[in-house]
Amino acid sequence: MTLYYEKKSEIRTSVEALYRFHQDPANLHRINPPGVWVAELRMPKEWKPGARLGVRVSILGILTQDWEVSLEEVSPPCRLVDVALRGPYSQWRHIHAFQEVGPKVALLTDRVEYLPPWGRWGLLLDRWVFRPQLALLFAWRHRQTKRILERCSRDGTSAKGSPGQHAAQRGPASGAARS
Repeated sequence: MTLYYEKKSEIRTSVEALYRFHQDPANLHRINPPGVWVAELRMPKEWKPGARLGVRVSILGILTQDWEVSLEEVSPPCRLVDVALRGPYSQWRHIHAFQEVGPKVALLTDRVEYLPPWGRWGLLLDRWVFRPQLALLFAWRHRQTKRILERCSRDGTSAKGSPGQHAAQRGPASGAARS
């Protein structure tokens, strides 16, 4: 039994800029909520199906989660799909969809197909634990993505991030590396 979560947001930017934003590893640092820090990030040299990404996330400096995902689909500038090979969820497939809905207006859709950990207990807890966590995480990420890209569109600047720009939000043990 696969569960689904979906979040959509309109952002005043081009589909191409939105797609590029999602490929920049520094932006993961910029869009995570306070208390959720990227401690390590391993990016592929090339974004193509089968490429793997590794992420170590620190939550409040207490708990760490290791994720390894494989890119299932890479369709610039409309879609990225990653599937967790290793992570806290029993099953995780994340579809990032980017659609033009007007002149310089893009629709960002994050759709997650997942199974929580802990078998039946995880399914029972989904409504009170996992789904609310996903809702908070994606609401924050969408707000931050919108804020950053709309400011860049307005100012005529690039949305390219630098991990050092947001050290206060990331926490002490963050870094990004390409593999």
